[in-house]
Amino acid sequence: MTGLSQLRGKLSQSEVARRLNISKSYLSLIESGKRRLSLDLAEKMAEEYGVNIEVVLHAYKVGKR
Repeated sequence: MTGLSQLRGKLSQSEVARRLNISKSYLSLIESGKRRLSLDLAEKMAEEYGVNIEVVLHAYKVGKR
């Protein structure tokens, strides 16, 4: 499995942040493991990426390593 940035695919951070209604810098901090991923935001990411929430949570955990 890969980190959140790979899960995002070809979408830019700016585009995903806009769709999630968060700032690009906040998304960057989450993807780099410098900020915690809330369950609410994980659910939104799962919906946006078309995956199960477990995939998002696993990608977040992998990205923090």
